[in-house]
Amino acid sequence: MPSDHAVPASPSHLPVDRWQTGTSTNVYSSRWVSLDLVDVMPPNGRQYQHHVIAVPPAVAVVLVHPKHGVLLLHRHRFITDTVGFEVPAGGIDPGETVEEAAAREVLEETGWKVTTTRHFYTGNASDGVSTQQFHFVLARAAEYVGEPVDAHESSTRQWFPPSGLAELLRTGQVPGCLSSVALLYALQFDLLGGTGSGQR
Repeated sequence: MPSDHAVPASPSHLPVDRWQTGTSTNVYSSRWVSLDLVDVMPPNGRQYQHHVIAVPPAVAVVLVHPKHGVLLLHRHRFITDTVGFEVPAGGIDPGETVEEAAAREVLEETGWKVTTTRHFYTGNASDGVSTQQFHFVLARAAEYVGEPVDAHESSTRQWFPPSGLAELLRTGQVPGCLSSVALLYALQFDLLGGTGSGQR
């Protein structure tokens, strides 16, 4: 029997049975998304066709200000017909770094320029069906320059103290996994220390 106190093996050293892929047939493509049918062979399984959705990578930004706290956008998502708070987020343009995309998206969606940006995590969005990756960035708000050009993407923009984020998450007011992961990670690993009194 394994010991209750055994140290878990590093994921990079665990054995893994890799799935084999064969022919890929494109069903639909646009600048935003493509759908392929891929022949796959699971370990010890039978070959079948799997739908694979290719979506460009995206960036999600935890925007903090030393006095105001964390800035969240409140909006409606028509696809899921849900309403809630989100972090600023969007696609990464060709040639952009993750940090450059974070600064651009924050300016476009909030009207704030940022100083420092730090990439703190990358995760697969839905790796059972999609190639998309989310890149998470912590950014410091420096200067408000005016109404954002993408103001239509949110109904309001509100500052929250870090102490108020857990309640938003607990009560389902952050319905999107992208924003939930960003905020949970920032809280769990103390990325928001010394941030915000909650002034609006």
